[in-house]
Amino acid sequence: MGARRKATFYVEESVHKALRLKAANDDISPSDLLNQLLAIDLVEYLEDMDDVAAVKSRQKESNKGMPLDQFIKKLSKNG
Repeated sequence: MGARRKATFYVEESVHKALRLKAANDDISPSDLLNQLLAIDLVEYLEDMDDVAAVKSRQKESNKGMPLDQFIKKLSKNG
């Protein structure tokens, strides 16, 4: 595990209680559990941002295809 930094977060009392119970059940410190949960969520967030960037870059490409409704009509017609 890398270097640690101290941070203060304010959470709802029920969230704090759930964090402590889950940490005790998993035999891990609340801090380590929170680090794991945040890391998982942040990785998913970064992956989502990569997807958004990819979509935006594709939008800049010239539209060489046909509109979806025309494509569907063509498929239906040619079966």
